[in-house]
Amino acid sequence: PSDIAKLAILIYMARQISKQRDYLDNLKDLVWYVLGPLLLVCALILPNNFSTAALVFINGLVLMFVGKIRIKFIAGIIGIAFVGAITIYSAAKFTPFGTKIMPRSATWVSRIDSFFIDAEGDEQTKDFQQTQALVAIQNGGVTGLGPGKSTQRSILPYSSSDFIYAIIIEEYGLLGGIMALLFYLILMFRAIRISLRIESVFGSLLSIGLMFSLVFQALINMLVSVEIIPVTGQTLPLISMGGTSIVFSCIAIGIVLSISRDATDRAYGKA
Repeated sequence: PSDIAKLAILIYMARQISKQRDYLDNLKDLVWYVLGPLLLVCALILPNNFSTAALVFINGLVLMFVGKIRIKFIAGIIGIAFVGAITIYSAAKFTPFGTKIMPRSATWVSRIDSFFIDAEGDEQTKDFQQTQALVAIQNGGVTGLGPGKSTQRSILPYSSSDFIYAIIIEEYGLLGGIMALLFYLILMFRAIRISLRIESVFGSLLSIGLMFSLVFQALINMLVSVEIIPVTGQTLPLISMGGTSIVFSCIAIGIVLSISRDATDRAYGKA
């Protein structure tokens, strides 16, 4: 359901920002037309998946920024969200109420604590998944072990989804990891080019929003694999094994291609 929600809320927000952009200088209208629906979707996702809710929220903020919503409004929203995240963390760690309201909050606290405690050198509490991912990266070196020759894929949990990037580096090396990152950045660059060519405000916002969502999720997955951020459970779009994830990633790319075709047709007078 969260894959549907990510796509639907971005389409909805792009439509609302393009349609109501003359009224969004007012905080009340911004909350009613744009921010309220975004927060509602995030609130529905949050109890079961904090990282996806945060991802959807950040995607919405980026779309608001691209849509030229006032910076002071966006900054205020970020500040309130940060306080909310700290409150959730504190409630889950220090009181029994957090885990009763959101049972998975104990897992979030465990992942955050293990990440930061390990940064201080306590190897006993280090996250097992990230440990094995780093082993895979070390095995890969610069050139990798070769396609299909990974030794960690049978040891590393979720090696075909959450930690597929570590396996890519193990098999194809640092060069393969850089190439995978480059492909996503090219997608983002092309989406920006499309948004600049299209006359429709809705199409421009949608192109940026959908591709940023895909590329940002890819970056989150990569950062987890190399132990820069705590484990989130986000897959690598278009590469990780999965059903709904690949379907909705392809739908998002199809929408952007449709926007691009419209821009091309107009450029050559075929519209």
